[in-house]
Amino acid sequence: MTIASILDLGAILLFGPWIAGTLDLITTVIAQMVILRRPSGEAVLNAGLYASTTILAGAAFLAAGGSLGAPHLRDAVPFLLASSLYFMLNTSAVSLVLGTRSGQDPGRIWKDQFRDGVPQYALSIGFGLLFAQVRTAAGIPGVLLLVLPLLFARYALQLYADLKGDLVSFVRALSVVLDAVDPYTHEHSVRVAEYSVRVARRLGLREEEVETIHYAALCHDIGKIAQRPEVIRKPHALDPDERRHMMRHPEAGARIVGQIRALRTAAAMVRTHHWRPDGRGYPRGLLDSEVPLGARIIHVCDAFDAMTSDRPYRKGLPIPRALAELHRHAGSQFDPGAVAALVELHQSGALALTPPETDLLVEMAP
Repeated sequence: MTIASILDLGAILLFGPWIAGTLDLITTVIAQMVILRRPSGEAVLNAGLYASTTILAGAAFLAAGGSLGAPHLRDAVPFLLASSLYFMLNTSAVSLVLGTRSGQDPGRIWKDQFRDGVPQYALSIGFGLLFAQVRTAAGIPGVLLLVLPLLFARYALQLYADLKGDLVSFVRALSVVLDAVDPYTHEHSVRVAEYSVRVARRLGLREEEVETIHYAALCHDIGKIAQRPEVIRKPHALDPDERRHMMRHPEAGARIVGQIRALRTAAAMVRTHHWRPDGRGYPRGLLDSEVPLGARIIHVCDAFDAMTSDRPYRKGLPIPRALAELHRHAGSQFDPGAVAALVELHQSGALALTPPETDLLVEMAP
């Protein structure tokens, strides 16, 4: 929910599609270029999408029998129709742009990024109605009294989003530290995190769980920095004693990650990501109920990336052969549901990784 969407919906009620769209175009260009300092081309694209969405939604409002001015009960259905169209057009446009730039399915992007925001967007419909009513009853002073608290709320939410962004950057920094210690697994954690996120979404997990799995996967091997460097960098298979030492890295990693309050759930996944259904994983003695689904997903994706990556002592396996190995050991070494989801992603063409996208036009979303 943004201030822009609330004002757009209120302007549709008060002034109709063309005036609302023109106001949207002007204010968005100014906000994008002056406040957000976007490049002019990006600012114009965002403004054009905003304005066209507002105009189409406003036209739908009038076509459905809505009347301009102070809202009435008879306008409820036309306004609900226009608001729903506004949301779908805007989020669909963003999903299409992101899908085109990243090579992912726009429908999947919409489901992952916008579906959970529907309840919050319903609130903006109510605020849009309130904005129109206040503008009619109390004029500009009344609008300011309504908008200023919303601006402060948006600022607080932006601070929260920035903190979450900083948390992601910190977790990525942990994985970079491991890359410096273990050059043979360069960017391994980043790939495992991307695979894990896709598997988690394939399994239908909530975005909060997906986010935690992402954090845990990025730093799942961070405990290796507590091991002897010569063991980590050994260019061939470990001997039994070295392997026993290396088996301590999940618990060491969990202690490191668990120092951060926001990552304590992720720390449990780090500790148990080498669990096996047959009880031969580590740490020893784990019960099924002690192993989060996220840890099972990371275990599968960790093994998949390890098998398909080149190492000094062997070449990586082709993807079909690696998936066949996972399938062969599903139920004994790996969680069957996570393996099945990974196989389905490959079969649908949604498994291949692409370079990370930056500076996507996420500001277009309402």
